[in-house]
Order: sequence, then C-alpha cells, then structure tokens
Amino acid sequence: MINEKIVLVTDSNTKRTEASISDRNLEGNNSIATQKISNAIKNCCKEFQMYTKIEDFVDNIKQHKNDLIFPMKYGKNTPDSKSIIPGICEGMNMRYIGADDYTHMICNDKYTSKLFAKQFGIKSAPCFLVRNFDNKEYVIEAIKNLKLPLVIKPNFGGGSTGISNNNICFDYDEAIKLCEKLFYYHEMPILVEEYLDGQEIELILVGNKNQVVFSQEVQLIMANKESFDKEIWGFETKKIDDSSIGFKLSSYIDECTKEKIHCLFKSFYKMEFMRVDGRFHNGEFHLIELSPDCYLGDDCAFYYAFQKHGYSLSDMFEFLIFSNSGYLSISFLIISLFFFIATSQIIHFKKRNTLCSILDRPHKTVAYYANFFHQILAQILHLTLPKHTLLVVFHK
Repeated sequence: MINEKIVLVTDSNTKRTEASISDRNLEGNNSIATQKISNAIKNCCKEFQMYTKIEDFVDNIKQHKNDLIFPMKYGKNTPDSKSIIPGICEGMNMRYIGADDYTHMICNDKYTSKLFAKQFGIKSAPCFLVRNFDNKEYVIEAIKNLKLPLVIKPNFGGGSTGISNNNICFDYDEAIKLCEKLFYYHEMPILVEEYLDGQEIELILVGNKNQVVFSQEVQLIMANKESFDKEIWGFETKKIDDSSIGFKLSSYIDECTKEKIHCLFKSFYKMEFMRVDGRFHNGEFHLIELSPDCYLGDDCAFYYAFQKHGYSLSDMFEFLIFSNSGYLSISFLIISLFFFIATSQIIHFKKRNTLCSILDRPHKTVAYYANFFHQILAQILHLTLPKHTLLVVFHK
C-alpha cells in the first residue's frame, strides 16, 4: 500500500462502435477501462481522487500540492495534448508519475522520435514527413523515392488515430491521395514510411534515468497470425473490435539492441515507464514509435507483461508508482550498496558448519540483504512494496 493520495487525471470516453480516419479523438480510455484502472489504483494507495476534465483539475489544483498526480489524459489529437498535465505539474512544482512534458513532445512526434532513436543505433523504416503541399511536385518525388508498399499516418498522436487497416498503399497515386486526405482531416504533418513485414513486437520498460528495473518483450498476435505481410493495427482492431488481438512473451530482440533501447530510455530526464513498438523484420528490430503515454488497462500488452510475472493490475500500478524517481533513487542507492558488500571477500556467513564467501553465492546473498533493507526502506517511506519487487529488480 502506497501511503499517498493519488490523483488520476484521465479520459472517460464512450466505447466506440464506429469510427473513421477523420476522427481526431480516438485516443484515450473509454469509461469501462477508466473504471478498472481507477479501481486498481484505489486498491494500492491510501487515498484516491479522479478527474476526467482538465478544467476541474486546474480549478482544484491548490488542494493537491502535496499529492502524487497520475496523468493519463489524452484528449483531442494535437502535438502537445499529452504534455499538458505534466507541464502543469512542472509549473506548479507538483509531483507526478510518468514522463515529463519535453519527453512527451519528442515521443508524440513519430518522425522526431525516429531521428532521436537513430542516435542510439536503433533502426526504423525509411520515411518522409509531409509538412505541407506548397511544393506538391517535391512531395510526390520524395514519396516515389520510397519503396512500395507504404504506410500513411498522422505524425502526432496514438491509439491508431487516423490509421485504418487500409492505410497500406500499394501504388504511389493511392499513397499521395491518402496523404492529402489525412493532411486535410488532421491539420498536421503526415508520415509516409515503407511498410515492413514481420513480427509486431513491444518492449515494456519501467525505471528511470539511472536504471531499467523491468524489461519484457511481448509479441502481438492478430487473428492467430504471428507474422504480418499486409497488415497494420488500425482503429478497427484497436478501438472497435479487439477480440482478434492476442499476446505472448517473446525474445526476438537481441541483447545488443535491447541495451540500445535501454540507453534511449535512460537518456530522458524524467521517465518511469514506456512501451517501445516495433517490427522484427529480416532478423532485426525496427522502431515504429515510442509510447511513454501507453494504455495501461487490463487488456493491453503492458499489463500482459506484468501479469505473466504474477502481478495483478493493482500490483502493476503499485510498482509503477513505487518506480517514481523519488522512491526508486533511494532504493537504487541501497541496492547498489549491497552489491558492493556482496562482492567483498570480508563478509562471510555460516551455513551447515561451513564458512561460505558471499562471492560463492552472490545472487542469493544479495537478494537476502536487499530484501531485508527493502523492508527497512519500506518502513522509512511508510510503503508496502509490491510483492514481486525483487523479481523485477534482478530481472535481466
């Protein structure tokens, strides 16, 4: 149990039964998901309050100066829609969970996030960003320099906003027409990228700029297919009927690439969790997008990764809240101390009349001492740590 008041700022949309590529408000939790998420958070904290309107949160913000804010508000698809609540918290010097406004701005921009990831050696599909059609000949030429088929989508936002199952184009004229249509509907730059076949992979990460404490790869399955050659995840699959979606734990990403992704994660000033989406194509991981604002309901890949490690939804939120940098940094220092002790040959312990160096069994001994001092830490912070904390801390 977290001895804090948690304030959730989120959406509570109506469950969709139909949509189109022109809709700009497909992202955000529906009322059913919001209820499940709020109940899960209630079960792991001392006190809880929820807002579904930013105006109401702002009107009452002074009474939450000492509370921990959990931004989960998406709203209408704009370049800065996911940065609003973190930005307010930064301006008011309030504590909050998740990425800061700058991180959200980078990751919400699909094109910029690919450039950012490239600096860490992370590959992505060749692409072109259509910022306007003032020089249409140049746009057409740039698009025709890419290899077919092409995927066309709005550059900002998530939740498959503006992305239909039919957004794969197999000829250039079709691609240019769809590009113009989306540009008109969404009033923002449009990303055109080469379609990559292969497995759809998501890497679930939790930690901060010092360390990654949870890293689990999950493979997405659609209509019992594990490898895709003509499919993408459009709003029809994500928002209208998700019955064909499945998940399983996987291990396609090699350790070198995973370490690059971890380095990217830790490069952000404030980041507690993220979902990294990509395709495993021709034996290599290719980034699709970075999602520090990913959906956290009980029917998503993020929770699936935790569920497979024995977590309930409340356990997962407790861990995410505990991983907030204010808590984790203290914990990290203490665990680091015990790694130092564990690698020392001075300390010995007696077991079955035999003196055993800690070096003989470093992982068991470190786990023992780390568990002991985690409990002390819990008393200091008035926290009950998630029941699988150690499993995750020592997870590779």
